[in-house]
Amino acid sequence: MLEAAAQLAAKGAHVVLACRNLPLAEHVAQDIRRQHPGARVEVGPQLDLASLESVRQFAAAYKRTGQRLDVLVNNAGCLALAGTNYQRPWHTPEGVGGLCLVNFLGPYTLTRLLEGALQRSAPARVINLSSVTHRYGWVGDAGKFLQSWRPGSYYPSTKLANVLFAYEAQRRLGQHGVQSCAIDPGGVATSIWEHSMFAKPPFSWVINNIYAPASDGAAAVVHAATVPWGQDRAAAAAINARWAGRGSGSGSRHTSAARPLPDLRYYARGLFASPLVTSWRGTPRRGAADRLREGAWGLVTLVHSLLDWPLRNLSSGRLCSGTRCVPSAPLTYDATLAAQLWDLSADAAQLPRECAVVAGKR
Repeated sequence: MLEAAAQLAAKGAHVVLACRNLPLAEHVAQDIRRQHPGARVEVGPQLDLASLESVRQFAAAYKRTGQRLDVLVNNAGCLALAGTNYQRPWHTPEGVGGLCLVNFLGPYTLTRLLEGALQRSAPARVINLSSVTHRYGWVGDAGKFLQSWRPGSYYPSTKLANVLFAYEAQRRLGQHGVQSCAIDPGGVATSIWEHSMFAKPPFSWVINNIYAPASDGAAAVVHAATVPWGQDRAAAAAINARWAGRGSGSGSRHTSAARPLPDLRYYARGLFASPLVTSWRGTPRRGAADRLREGAWGLVTLVHSLLDWPLRNLSSGRLCSGTRCVPSAPLTYDATLAAQLWDLSADAAQLPRECAVVAGKR
């Protein structure tokens, strides 16, 4: 959401736009400067998350500038790839599924390559955009997830992986002053719907008229990027006390009953933070009963998504405006799965599995 960049710049942040389309990014930067005189916004080197080489080149160029990196927003994502047949499998030379690369492995690689810059700027923060759809995603095997291509049902799994990554980054980097969280921006009319079935009527009408405009949808991103970390500590602790110890097998190197629970956070806004939405426990969809339960939850969530922006808009922001910590899908708290996904992603990106710890921080 480039609108989030505008709102962060308006708050005084020095914003670097990392985009695939540089002419469009420069146009956006000029618009931000016109709207907010004095805003510090620049267009960085080209970043194409569909190419690991592009990610490496961007990270190297950014590090050469020596700039601080207080907040990294992993915002990019897609439902379908421009210029491709959504139903046709596409993999990288490393064997990673195309959508997995754009939605998950690309942001993972970028964060890992910039972990040193983040630590030197500590306290710093990494914001990972997920989606309400992560609640019916499934990652049963980390290796198969990275290689899989499942049209239609794969996007939710990549969004679930975003939360797994956000939580594992918090376990590994939180102690070094780099806090990581995931957010659900809600139903927003953005370019993510392009090149998919939702770009055509009647879906396009619903998205353009019922879903929130990008200016409103950026609120959850800005909240997660700027809220004092201690403000939501109690709410996050209550959620983690219930969920963070579940599903984490004994093989995890980063959790144990003797250690304090990690400070894991998933933010949602408005009706997307409703218990009727966040209570869905997720399922691998093994049988008919599982599919029926998922269908019922999907219907409830759809109704919430169709009411969220209209209620907020008609009430002039008095309703459905708050952003708060809520439970994510139970599978996202599986520390063993998260560690496996982290390690295999490092292998796929040709990165060390362990984080580089920076001793001398500025």
